Amino acid sequence: MKPRILIISPVTPYPVHHGAGSAIYGYIRALRDTFDISFVGFCPAAFQAQAQEGLNRLCRRAFLFTAPPGRKLDAFSPTPFLFSNLQSEEMRRTVDRLLEEERPDLVQVEYLGMAGYAERARVRRIVRAHVLEWWHYYLNWRRVRGFRARVENLFWSLDSVRHNRKTLESFDWVLVTSPEERRRALELVPHARAEALPFILMDCEHFAPAALPPQDPQILFVGFLPHTPNTDALCYFLREEWPLIRRQEPRARLVVVGEGASNALRGLMHEAGVDYRGYVEDLREIYRQSRVYIAPINSGGGIRTKIVEAMAAGVPVVCNSFAPLGLGLVPDQHVVVRDRAEDSAAAILRLLRDDAHWLRVRDAARGFVESSFSLQRVGPRIAQRYLEFLGEAA
Repeated sequence: MKPRILIISPVTPYPVHHGAGSAIYGYIRALRDTFDISFVGFCPAAFQAQAQEGLNRLCRRAFLFTAPPGRKLDAFSPTPFLFSNLQSEEMRRTVDRLLEEERPDLVQVEYLGMAGYAERARVRRIVRAHVLEWWHYYLNWRRVRGFRARVENLFWSLDSVRHNRKTLESFDWVLVTSPEERRRALELVPHARAEALPFILMDCEHFAPAALPPQDPQILFVGFLPHTPNTDALCYFLREEWPLIRRQEPRARLVVVGEGASNALRGLMHEAGVDYRGYVEDLREIYRQSRVYIAPINSGGGIRTKIVEAMAAGVPVVCNSFAPLGLGLVPDQHVVVRDRAEDSAAAILRLLRDDAHWLRVRDAARGFVESSFSLQRVGPRIAQRYLEFLGEAA
């Protein structure tokens, strides 16, 4: 009989329409042959039937819930404002029932905002977390304009520190994204059992890159557009960098993929001549047709899994220094990092025109993903480490 693990998540890992879901999907695939998995998570109503069908193939049992409508500010609540949209009494009752009925051997919580759902677990608990979210909001505080926006980001940073410290102190293991994150976690809680494991497991066989550089100067942006950092990043690119690129390369095309664009954003994209595709379930053909992937993300927490996906698919990435935090990438080796609009536009133009440079960046990026994030190479090591967690808990 296989050991049992209960995974509690803020997003559904299937269908993969969200970066966080992609990270969880890889772990479920890596663990499913070794563990009986029960999954509890939020899922948009429009995807629930498809998600339930897919998760039933991956997991022993799966329970999906519609997320609460939005965040609520409550000065007296122990839950940080950033996580107030993740609180569901219906989900909490289901988790408690599964803990009682199934007696899992391990409970894993995805992301710090879901930590409260495992409070009543009487077994070993793992949280997979991006503990540098507070640092992201601190950087936002230093960068954003406007008094209100600065105050909000400073408050979110301080609130995240408080919540992160409590979670790090109470969980048996904290799995973080990189050695740098582990160091930051131990600065918050020196006795935390923090361990750096690959946060993303990418199916590199699924994302086989094109043999040769695409000849069309196509640029790609992928993002869940109701997420404000994605919308802000795209608007910034359209206003600051896209005109510079089109002025020097009139043939350049920008393709945007992602559900949920507002009417205002649709209008901006239309004016800029953007090819907006909406939600696309399988991105492989678009990746093969794209010369450059852009990630001008300059705010928000978490890690950018789509950067790793684009690298796996063989598309060179141009981003700023904020976007790849937590991924362990070497600037100008695995990704091209530029913080000024003029420099970023020039880097994109070079990748559009220089095949030899394009191949060097593509090959280095793909090689890094294969060695660090490949489901095929790294997945068995993850499954073995989870079995060791059970042994350490005995």
